[in-house]
Amino acid sequence: MWGYLLVFCLISLYKYDFFSVYNKYIRFFSNFSKINIEYKANKDIKYTTEYKKKYNLTPFQKQALVGIILGDGYLERIKSSYNTRLRIEQSYPEKEKYFYSLYSLFEPLITMNPVILTRKPDKRTGKIYKSLYFRTLTLPCLNEYHNMFYKNKVKIIPENLDKLLTPIGLAYWIMDDGSITTYKQTVLHTRSFCKKEVLFIMEILKKNFSLETRIEEKKKDQWVIYIPVKQKVKLKDIVGPYIHESMLYKIR
Repeated sequence: MWGYLLVFCLISLYKYDFFSVYNKYIRFFSNFSKINIEYKANKDIKYTTEYKKKYNLTPFQKQALVGIILGDGYLERIKSSYNTRLRIEQSYPEKEKYFYSLYSLFEPLITMNPVILTRKPDKRTGKIYKSLYFRTLTLPCLNEYHNMFYKNKVKIIPENLDKLLTPIGLAYWIMDDGSITTYKQTVLHTRSFCKKEVLFIMEILKKNFSLETRIEEKKKDQWVIYIPVKQKVKLKDIVGPYIHESMLYKIR
């Protein structure tokens, strides 16, 4: 990079006034340095105890977080005396655009750059899968969500989910871990929850959004929720405004 800039500067000296070129590049490198200093300062501030204690999730972050936890999002908490961090991982490159929208949403909680993880070849197909990953700092504002959604380090459905799940949360749940069938049904992958919890989720979808759904056992004790095609217009009205453009196919 610096070599190209040097060549460009030398060529410019022959074409333009020396001092105008000199001043131009002095301004450029000065601004570049300021940006780096500001970025480092902002990053360092996030490490401070004061920043972590005072940071509160925005209403939008709170609602999105509920859907993300119901999906593939994972909350890490080593001990009850420790604070909690959010871990996000999405397939790459399929969900890259959605991933970076999450990175932007939770940027105030993050100090690391996104990382591409490469898995070992699949034993059955030999295919190599990749994913994008980031994790937040450990923060007190995430503790209540760990308390609600985890028991003995296992993800559960809290009894007050009807108070937590909003259209924004449902949208992020669909984007995070939903899919679309050949027959255009939207699927919520709830395989990690027991049948009782899945039936409870169905009740909440009916109560909060008037969505009629059905349940299906894909493998033994692994249940998923189908949102039928006849519910699609209603579903689009509920979550459409919050769905990232790269994920719209999941509700079409």
